[in-house]
Amino acid sequence: MVETAIVLQGGGALGAYEFGVLRALYERRPGFSPVAVAGVSIGAITAAVLGGAAGDPIGALDTLWRRKLTVGAPPGLPAAVDRSLAMLGNPGMYQLHAGLFTAPWLLTSVYDTAPLRATLAELVDPARLNAADPRVIVGATNVGTGEMEFFDADRPGGLTFEHVAASGSLPPSFPMTKIGGEAYWDGGLFSNTPLSPAIEALEQAGGGDRAVERELIVVELFPMRSGVPRTMHDVLGRMVALQYTSRLTLNARYFDRIARVVDLVDRVDAALPAESEIRDDPTYRRVRAYRRIDHLNVVTSSLPPELSNAGDFSRSSVEARIQAGYDDAIAQGIGDPSAPRLRFGVTGVDAPVAPARGRRYPAA
Repeated sequence: MVETAIVLQGGGALGAYEFGVLRALYERRPGFSPVAVAGVSIGAITAAVLGGAAGDPIGALDTLWRRKLTVGAPPGLPAAVDRSLAMLGNPGMYQLHAGLFTAPWLLTSVYDTAPLRATLAELVDPARLNAADPRVIVGATNVGTGEMEFFDADRPGGLTFEHVAASGSLPPSFPMTKIGGEAYWDGGLFSNTPLSPAIEALEQAGGGDRAVERELIVVELFPMRSGVPRTMHDVLGRMVALQYTSRLTLNARYFDRIARVVDLVDRVDAALPAESEIRDDPTYRRVRAYRRIDHLNVVTSSLPPELSNAGDFSRSSVEARIQAGYDDAIAQGIGDPSAPRLRFGVTGVDAPVAPARGRRYPAA
């Protein structure tokens, strides 16, 4: 038995690539259902629809990306204009703030996100969103404290559409979201790859049974490595990519080291006398709760520059990203969790996973 957790980065319109990966995953594994899906920003929206859909999750995601978030244009418009139309609004996600035309100096954002709430209400069942399987986890940045917080069904009041909206409240485009007296911005401002909560969910899978195989799937929209920019457009694109990349080397060697530590602790525990005081040590008990990640699958986007504009929700670009995600996932053999699919060295240098405020998840 293999239990799987999915991690989805933020990246605006680039999130269509994540839908392509998920479509391939569900297609190649009939009956598949993850134990958890953790997302930030557009990844949080995709996670909410995937985990909270009343019916077929892939069908709901198809509606989200092909009908709700795609910005249609009249035939005959130049491609450059078509790719820029979302600046005027996205009917399924955001609209120009009315105050822009009356008192723009009083605003803290360009758009409001009322359309996103309507889209979530249409596609997501709140009861399913708060179900135990899969656990949906979204991350947002507390504006006042500057810290990351993760929200799921275990929070007081459960996981709501406001939490999902908070995760995608990227300033200055979108307004901060108020929840429980606190203000939140996009989780990607703090950490765009919510690994820690996904790993904790995997550790708890199967009641913590050590015999359960655990798989982590990460979809990276912003790879660490890239060519050196040659134009100002390239410079701006690379700057954004570095801002939102994971900053963590996700490779099998890293998780193999963790697995060896887990195995060693198991051996130590077996050798400890039953009355040993070490068994009651809080740090030892926490380490004993760690579990192996047996399979790691990092699907890293390699979209060309013309498809790398996070604000381009044009139909042709969305379709191309969906197909790219689907093709990359198939090429990596995503139907088999044990297949060696990781491309080494695609995500840069080692760095710790930042701790989260509120619900505390152990660092990866």
